[in-house]
Amino acid sequence: MDELNIKNTNTTEKTVEDKEVTSKEEIYGIGEVIDIFLHRIMDIQECASEYIPEAAQKYNEKADELLHEYENIISTLETVDSKENKVVSEKALRKAFRKIKRHMGSSPVETLEKSLFVSLFSSFDKFIGDLIEVLFNKQPNLYKKLNKETKITDALEYDSIEDLRKSFLDKEIESIRRKSYQDQFKSLENQFKITLTEFEQWPSFIEKSQRRNLFTHCDGVVSKQYIDICKGVGYKFEVERNTGEQLEVGPDYLFHSCMTVAQVGIMLGQTLWRKVVNEEIEEADRHLNEKIFDFLHEEEWTNAIIIATFAQNLRNNSTESTERIFLINHAIALNAIDKKKEAKDLLNTKDWSATLLDFKLAYAVINYDYDEAQKIMIKIGKQGELVSELPYHDWPLFREFRETDQFLSGYEEVYEYPYLSKVQKIAEANKNKVEFLHEEILIEDYIVESDFSTMQWIPNTSKKLTPSIII
Repeated sequence: MDELNIKNTNTTEKTVEDKEVTSKEEIYGIGEVIDIFLHRIMDIQECASEYIPEAAQKYNEKADELLHEYENIISTLETVDSKENKVVSEKALRKAFRKIKRHMGSSPVETLEKSLFVSLFSSFDKFIGDLIEVLFNKQPNLYKKLNKETKITDALEYDSIEDLRKSFLDKEIESIRRKSYQDQFKSLENQFKITLTEFEQWPSFIEKSQRRNLFTHCDGVVSKQYIDICKGVGYKFEVERNTGEQLEVGPDYLFHSCMTVAQVGIMLGQTLWRKVVNEEIEEADRHLNEKIFDFLHEEEWTNAIIIATFAQNLRNNSTESTERIFLINHAIALNAIDKKKEAKDLLNTKDWSATLLDFKLAYAVINYDYDEAQKIMIKIGKQGELVSELPYHDWPLFREFRETDQFLSGYEEVYEYPYLSKVQKIAEANKNKVEFLHEEILIEDYIVESDFSTMQWIPNTSKKLTPSIII
């Protein structure tokens, strides 16, 4: 029911071409800063899902090719008679062995994993700076808290007070970025007078950021500082780590890191947005609902559950209907991972008897009362307060309900034509959009589907390149 939050295509598809626009306040809202950050995370996921398996495959193919070349040279050496041919073959053997030695020492998969993992936190660093800048542009009174001083001679070098203020802010952002993430969040807490680290993912986030430091500075070798900092924030190692140990990334860890960093970014952005720009609470609610909706569409159930839980715990939602939407989306995700009792218990924390028919429809669908859901569909008619025809085709709420006889007959009774005939019309209407993708034009709005937990991209080492002759 995340569709209760209709996307504003005017903002998500906006391009910045006006050279007269100079301030981030005019270019981006806080929601857009979060969106740009999430797209960078999706870029990393997409690169990993597409290019790491390809690198592993090419690594294996190269191994087979080198082994075949080596065996052919050995076979030739055993059959040639002339001295000249033997010299040529021995030279080829030495060259082949050097290539084999290089291949055995290469690790393209590991290199790509580490590079993407480090890039993940580079994106987060950029997000922090962008977020702070937009918050200050939204609330210029925040500049008064910077407590910066400058000489008059230095100040006169700037064309305007705005340029001087931007210089102060740039220095503040750079100062924050140089700090550890623990100290960054403390600085933000002090700046905005709010607690930012009391969430379940904090220890995992810090462990991943410390591992990033290890890969950046010492190729993943465990240090005492890494262990002490992780334990200091309450991180529980699955396997006890020792100094000098070599850490790896791997597909599962990389995927989990992407999820964690995305979750932290959303929660941080939303928390500061609501604290600093209180008059935009309704807009913040719509944006947060949109993010949960996206996770449901992409079937990223864990992300949907974590962000929905965060949304439900917020103290300053714009309306009671918004709170119900967050709760419904949470229940949808729970049902999807077969936690039906938890979903039902969650719904029953509120009274639905006096709510909109749209909410009653959601309640019936989530509780698998499809006969009642069909009756409510008919009562709602072609246009409800929240539900209309397109949501029946698109909303994750109806993902399983759409496959039932009750839904198909209810839909036909309401709209006076079969559901599948409308599906065909929608497909035809979107044909041009699909063809547009084939033009290989980069677009901002795209969906990345990747399940790292099922991927196996580690090179096959069953064939050992161990030459029997060393020259």
